[in-house]
Amino acid sequence: MIGEEGQGGYVSCPKCGRPVSDGLVRCSGCGTRVLLGVAASRALLFLTTGAVLGLLVGGLSVGSILNASRAPAPAAAPAGAVHPASPSPLASAATPVPSLRSTVDPLAASALRQVASTNLQLAMALDNLKHELKARAIDTGAIAATLRAISASATYGTSVVGYLSAWPEAAALQGQLGQFYTQVRAVAANGLASLLASIPAYQSAGNQMVAVLAGLPAIQAAEQVLGDGGGVILPGASSPAVLPSPSPAPSS
Repeated sequence: MIGEEGQGGYVSCPKCGRPVSDGLVRCSGCGTRVLLGVAASRALLFLTTGAVLGLLVGGLSVGSILNASRAPAPAAAPAGAVHPASPSPLASAATPVPSLRSTVDPLAASALRQVASTNLQLAMALDNLKHELKARAIDTGAIAATLRAISASATYGTSVVGYLSAWPEAAALQGQLGQFYTQVRAVAANGLASLLASIPAYQSAGNQMVAVLAGLPAIQAAEQVLGDGGGVILPGASSPAVLPSPSPAPSS
């Protein structure tokens, strides 16, 4: 700063260096416009640049704030689109589809199949027993072996038939089988109590067993009806006969 005390201050001209009163805006020597000790053109450039930068920074700040506070709008559905109804909590719960046919208890179905297999064994033992009783020379040892096999099958059937109680439709057959197996075991026990040398005793026991097992076909028929009604395939079930296809008529 140059000048006298008590008078206004001076600044140097940025171009020629002459003192310029701070109240003037033009250098008296070179005519340069001065603003706050800086050439007016340069000061105007500084002011313009600062204003532009301020506007940019302020605009970016305001835009980011508005974007953060704005919730995303849902996408517009195409014209003619049908909006699906939102499922209710009750509708979304998985509901079991009722079956068209009540299912049979697995244990009861297995018991019926095992009973049918046991009765097939009894039917084969019955054929053997009839053949042994018709032999010219009675073999008490063979008859005793057959009676023991029959008794073992009836004992197994007794242990299985109780599982039919889980099938209400099998109640009648269950009672019939229980009485049948009990009678078979009793006849076999009486016959096996005789001495092997007593041929008449074994002949009598064999004939009694044949009479008891005569009711086996009716029981097997009841088993088949029950199995067909419950959709249970039994062992030994006869498959439908296949009829031969008719031969074509000879051409004249």
